[in-house]
Amino acid sequence: MSAPQHAAREVRPRPPQAPEDDGAGGGGPGMRAPQHAAREVGPRPPQASEGDGAGGGGDCVARLRNELDRICAAASELDAYRTEPRQMPSGVVGKYGYLRLGFRKEADGRSVLYDIDRRVPFLVQKGLYWDEGMPHMPCVFIITTTGCLLQGDRMALEIRVGENAVGHVATQSATRVHMMDANYAAQLQSIIVEPGGYLEYMPDPLIPHRTSRFLSDTAVSIAESGSLIYSEVLLPGRKYHHEDERFGFDLYSSHIHAVRRETGEKLFAEKCLLEPRVSDVLQTGVMNGFDVFGVVVLLTQPDKARRVRDCIGADVDLQGRLAYGATVLPGECGLSFKVLGDASETVRAKIRQFWSVARETITGCPLPEEFLWR
Repeated sequence: MSAPQHAAREVRPRPPQAPEDDGAGGGGPGMRAPQHAAREVGPRPPQASEGDGAGGGGDCVARLRNELDRICAAASELDAYRTEPRQMPSGVVGKYGYLRLGFRKEADGRSVLYDIDRRVPFLVQKGLYWDEGMPHMPCVFIITTTGCLLQGDRMALEIRVGENAVGHVATQSATRVHMMDANYAAQLQSIIVEPGGYLEYMPDPLIPHRTSRFLSDTAVSIAESGSLIYSEVLLPGRKYHHEDERFGFDLYSSHIHAVRRETGEKLFAEKCLLEPRVSDVLQTGVMNGFDVFGVVVLLTQPDKARRVRDCIGADVDLQGRLAYGATVLPGECGLSFKVLGDASETVRAKIRQFWSVARETITGCPLPEEFLWR
């Protein structure tokens, strides 16, 4: 067969290429760089200085990493779990997450999420305004791209609420701490609330799988006129998955402490340490036979804290398997509200009731109905 015949094609010389530094780019030899309309680029939002606790870039990451390493080294409850994992050393790239969130109030009265910095596996996209009770408040979901915490994971979170700003932070789902045969998982949370600021930080429950070890340290610096609502919910494990899952974890350690922003005065410190293999956590004075433990820390002005306490009350309902009550924190800086129950739904419902009362007392705004998918 004869070779197919093609029409001759005129070859033209290549057009001159744009210099590398003129921003034109180009997809390769002979390709024309795409033309785009000029876009005005405004100044970057002002970043808080490093000394103010928000910082920027690698310095801030290094500072929190050093602080978390110091906390873990000083935690004697971790001494039995310092063996390095065989798969990957603790705290290396991909196992050290970092997230910084900054809220500020704009001239039009609306608050915005103006500052985000992150390291995997943390992910945040943008602030959303879906809260009908406070339509001026940005709401942020923290996403963990790995979906869980593994042995050797280290996580650091910074949240800063500027003067008279408001913000709501939550997680996309429950935090699962997977089974471990070496080391532990740890997180450091640093929360700063400036004068007149208001923050709701309401993460979903923590589910520690059997043989897991988890340490959390939450440090709060809050101005006298600022307010914070922060909650933690601990489940006993995957109790319907395996007979050894109910309180089958090795260690759960949570330390929450706060200082006054203006003076550095210590406000309170509270630590919860559960070691089911060391002592019976179901005994009276600890879980008292209940499965789920929830705590809400409310930091606000004394008169508002008293009104919330009087409204929420206290009760032990053994038939309904629910017990709750509020404790006044030292110096009347706020309340510690604790709930015990057998199901996460009832515990979270009681926490939501406390949250609703606290929000309306502090801001005058109602808490909208919960989404059906939540």
